[in-house]
Amino acid sequence: MPESGPIRALITGMTGFIGSHLAEFLLKKGLEVTGTVWDKSELKNVETIKDKVKILECDVRDGARVREIINEIAPERIYHLAAQSYPTVSWDEPERTLDTNIIGTTHVFEAVRKSDFDPVVFVACSSAEYGFVSENEVPVKESHVLLPLHPYGVSKVGQDLLAYQYFQNFGIKTVRARIFNTTGPRKTNDVCSDFTSRIVKIEKGLEKELYVGNLEPKRDITDVEDVVNALWLLCEKGKMGEVYNVCSSRAYRIKDILNISISLAKDKIQVEIDPNKLRPTDEPIIMGDNTRIKETCGWIPKMKMEETLSRMLDYWRGAIL
Repeated sequence: MPESGPIRALITGMTGFIGSHLAEFLLKKGLEVTGTVWDKSELKNVETIKDKVKILECDVRDGARVREIINEIAPERIYHLAAQSYPTVSWDEPERTLDTNIIGTTHVFEAVRKSDFDPVVFVACSSAEYGFVSENEVPVKESHVLLPLHPYGVSKVGQDLLAYQYFQNFGIKTVRARIFNTTGPRKTNDVCSDFTSRIVKIEKGLEKELYVGNLEPKRDITDVEDVVNALWLLCEKGKMGEVYNVCSSRAYRIKDILNISISLAKDKIQVEIDPNKLRPTDEPIIMGDNTRIKETCGWIPKMKMEETLSRMLDYWRGAIL
């Protein structure tokens, strides 16, 4: 086991969106950070810190490799973020989604259970576990029934309950977060990144108009900087075995996000409705209740949407050539 020193943290899936921001956050806190990556060629999210962290290749579906890494690092904190994290992909690849998310999480817990050390294990769960929620049921509390609508959501319920089970049966110190929409620099495939990246393409003359879909739904969106702070506080102050919503408890109308993004643009933006972006069904509102994490950990999301979108525009101005 490594000698005492800075807190040793292991982030599975470190090169993902939240994982890379979490690694930066933990380095600033003075932790010794090791991260796993499924495909070692995908390092662009950690390009600025790759010399400050230890990066190990690992497919969490490989139980022997997971045990090897955990025994080598002997982490005091494990942030388990590695997952197949796209609902749309889960329809095409349900087996890989369930295998990666549920069996991969089992491998992490079994490695800890069979070790001789006692880390805090954080498991990244998802608001997708709740499924469809009617307008009179928001904001959604952690006690709400779990009725996921796709294999990804089912896999996250599996991760969630595995963490609870390993706490109850084996005393492993677990804490879970059902994370709602998260955005910020380096984010892709969400409405904020779509608006900001396309505005930058218009600024650079690569596109002429901003095509949008339904602008009426409302979404609970939190800046990634606030989210990684929540993950830190949950490991510091969270009740072990418990689950927490990580969300802003504020619903932003998509049209308002669009208007803020346009107001921050350097050029005039022409907006057009694209019928191909209109979905057959769109939940009118998705919003969580963050009372539990606020009362337990003192966490309060601080970033304003204007600041988040401004940072995202600046990111894309440097990334899109």
